Amino acid sequence: MITILAIDPGRSKTGVAVVRENLNVLEKKIIPTDRLPVIIGKLLADYKINLIVTGDGTYSRELQEKINEKIKGKLPVVEVDETHTTELAEQRYREEKGQGWQRLFNIISWKPSRPLDDYVAVILAERYFAGK
Repeated sequence: MITILAIDPGRSKTGVAVVRENLNVLEKKIIPTDRLPVIIGKLLADYKINLIVTGDGTYSRELQEKINEKIKGKLPVVEVDETHTTELAEQRYREEKGQGWQRLFNIISWKPSRPLDDYVAVILAERYFAGK
């Protein structure tokens, strides 16, 4: 079974998720972007990752250079379209975390009070597997 490391690149913070082909999310979190090489090393040691997927938006080129420096060509790195992933991440967060009165706020565009880069990373992994 294929396991990927999905990365939602950002200048100051980056979402990462380790996702299996059956869409089982093994780990997801938001990290400071400057810690990405260390986190990649840890995730590669903890999981049998076959591929790295990154979003194609903000800061993606710079991030891919950092990734390639870290992995030195040992894994393929694939870009995935990240159009509308923020909106999808907000919707997913509301579905998972919203309850009671918070569901009412869906109607009036309630925004989560935390960054959702980790949710975006999961969505990028799902897009990769859907297009595979």
